[in-house]
Amino acid sequence: MERKEWRWVALVTLALVIVSSLPYVLAWAAAPEDAQFTGLLVNPLDGHSYIAKMRQGLEGSWRFHLVFTPEPHAGAPVFLFYLVLGHLARWTGLPLVAIYHAGRVLAGAALLVLLYRLVTLLMDDRRQRRFTFFLLALSSGLGWLVAPLTGYLTADLWVPEAFTFYSILYNPHFPLAIGLMLVVFIALARPGRPPGWREGFVAVAASLGLGIVQPFGVIPVYATLAVWLALRWLRDRRLDRRTAGVTALVGLAAVAYPLYGMLAIEADPVLAAWNAQNQTPSPPVWDWLLSLGVLAALAIPGLALALRRRSDGDLLLVAWVLAVGVGMYAPLALQRRLALGVQTPAAILAAMGWWEAVRPRLRARRRGPAGGVVLGFSALTHGFLMGMLVLAALQGEPRFYLRTGEPQAFEWLREQVSHDQVVLCAPQNGMFVPAWAGQRVVYGHPFETVDAERREVQVEAYFAGAMSTAERESFLQENRVGYVLVGPRERVLKGGGVETGDWPVVFEAGDVRIYQVGER
Repeated sequence: MERKEWRWVALVTLALVIVSSLPYVLAWAAAPEDAQFTGLLVNPLDGHSYIAKMRQGLEGSWRFHLVFTPEPHAGAPVFLFYLVLGHLARWTGLPLVAIYHAGRVLAGAALLVLLYRLVTLLMDDRRQRRFTFFLLALSSGLGWLVAPLTGYLTADLWVPEAFTFYSILYNPHFPLAIGLMLVVFIALARPGRPPGWREGFVAVAASLGLGIVQPFGVIPVYATLAVWLALRWLRDRRLDRRTAGVTALVGLAAVAYPLYGMLAIEADPVLAAWNAQNQTPSPPVWDWLLSLGVLAALAIPGLALALRRRSDGDLLLVAWVLAVGVGMYAPLALQRRLALGVQTPAAILAAMGWWEAVRPRLRARRRGPAGGVVLGFSALTHGFLMGMLVLAALQGEPRFYLRTGEPQAFEWLREQVSHDQVVLCAPQNGMFVPAWAGQRVVYGHPFETVDAERREVQVEAYFAGAMSTAERESFLQENRVGYVLVGPRERVLKGGGVETGDWPVVFEAGDVRIYQVGER
């Protein structure tokens, strides 16, 4: 590639990461006078779980503890990526949310550059590379159409790890994980060039990083490489022993940390209980077809071309689709997590299908406009998604903002109350307290609260006044509650008032009070 082309890539990458940040800027600017923007938009429930993990690093911990559940436990050195970001916030003095978004933007930029690098290894025509890059960066499916018409959310509206732009819009670890996957593929499966010791070293480093950032990402990577080697063996009637040997050795290094993390989680009863309920099944096949939309249609001729040519690069794309397609419906608890980056091979095959099968059949003067229509149509879901996020922010979505008294309450808890204390609050505040204050809560997350369904019902019953005095006392003791937070989010469950006994008020600001349980 010439320097001019790299400059083009850099400018487009900069523009895309800026666009991915615009909804956050608009939501911040739209914050009501009595509210503080949390800095999180896409799936704020999981977003606050990431900030809560970072807060543990900020406090100096290298062990992850579930803070959305009241049980004390030893924890384990997992989720190291967010713990490291928390330590980085501690070393720099920057706010956690600022570090979070800095990581998101940098990881997103790195992913886009690596995507273009992969494209340069597969395609020689610069115009085709640019078209493919835009398709990789912006494409999604038909969620923009299906959701308004039917109310059904297809995967392109809620599975960000599968789509490039959505992952960049969402968090730091999805784009970073996809980027590390690409590094492994570029190092070990570079067309026409078997890996040497340098490529092996790069692949080991990237695989170890992937195992830390997104442990389940190791599965689709090495499943793809195994299928790719098998397809090459069928094509050549011989095994590429050098590539197979290097891949096997790197794969052994790649699974070391994920296996350790799995054993560490199972050794902790609380973490094991959380892991048992952490089920993420894959959407049905027809949902994925709608979620890929134009890509699914154009990938068919692209796949036919790849199977006919059977170059190393073609077979890598075929192997990637096969490995992920099978993995997403294998009997695994985290099927959907194996969809990490699945848009990448689909988009490249779709670009091949358009550029080499459909486009040549068009008249020359229509090729440019038609290509623009393909790009624009395939990007509509991301525009729809960002528009809905901004609209929700303009309407004051309560999960996006902290209201009067809540920031001060969380600051008081953070500075005055030990972080091993349990705070009882409404489910929505149960999302905020671990991230903004650091204490554990009775219920705050459908996966990271142990026995989540039962505890959510109990918390709502408590604040709704649906418990007897004896039931309330038993509930508080069972969950080791030290403080009860009562604000607008709690009062709405009661319809106005909440039973607080005669506990003393230890903090009050605006409509928020904090009571200390057990003190008379």
